[in-house]
Amino acid sequence: MVLLVLLNTFYNYGQISPGDLTNAHAKFEGMSNCTLCHDLGNKVTNNKCLECHKDIQALIKQKKGYHISIEVKGKDCFQCHNEHHGRKFNMIHFDEKKFKHNLTGYKLEGKHAEVDCKKCHVSGFIADVNLKKRPQTFLGLDNKCASCHADYHQKTLSSNDCAKCHDTKKFKPAVNFDHNKADFKLKGKHLAVDCTKCHAKSTLNGKDFQKFNNLSFNDCKSCHNNPHSDKIKATCTQCHNEDSFKV
Repeated sequence: MVLLVLLNTFYNYGQISPGDLTNAHAKFEGMSNCTLCHDLGNKVTNNKCLECHKDIQALIKQKKGYHISIEVKGKDCFQCHNEHHGRKFNMIHFDEKKFKHNLTGYKLEGKHAEVDCKKCHVSGFIADVNLKKRPQTFLGLDNKCASCHADYHQKTLSSNDCAKCHDTKKFKPAVNFDHNKADFKLKGKHLAVDCTKCHAKSTLNGKDFQKFNNLSFNDCKSCHNNPHSDKIKATCTQCHNEDSFKV
């Protein structure tokens, strides 16, 4: 009798269900769980999906990420992430070569446009502990350069805006840097001096390093020899300028 009931239940479920759920949703398999995702007599609603997928819900509320873009807004979740196609079906399927990354809020430019998706979307670059545990996710990355790239300056620069000096094509040279916007403006002979003459290369914490801040540029003697042996009390600029040492 029990066997007949079980067989009948299985038969009825087979009549209702169009196929097995994916591995991600396998725990919801069975007639008693249908209403966890489905409203009786209706299609699967976005609200049902977002009750579980709270990370996506949070981004939508913050108006961030791909799911608030014009390509997704107004669509139902199941239009892109449909179910009942078997355990191994990939619910997050898209053409990586045609995907418009700018719709995520982060446009791929320069070298970033040439990098394979899997080089950036790895757990090592994700800060959120729970997201790091997922076998596959495109969530959790931020747009801070140091999240993926090593900080060559080792937190010695006050600004976290790398784009003030660098672009996405190459790290060197720092094409966006304007010395005239720095505390020490280059004039005269200083314009022709190689950067490394003032910003010497060295090592810090066992890594290559070049110092760009907290230099004693107000004191000429920090870089230049003092031929007067401190016998003259006047400041250098009272007699000299950047074009020539000769008075």
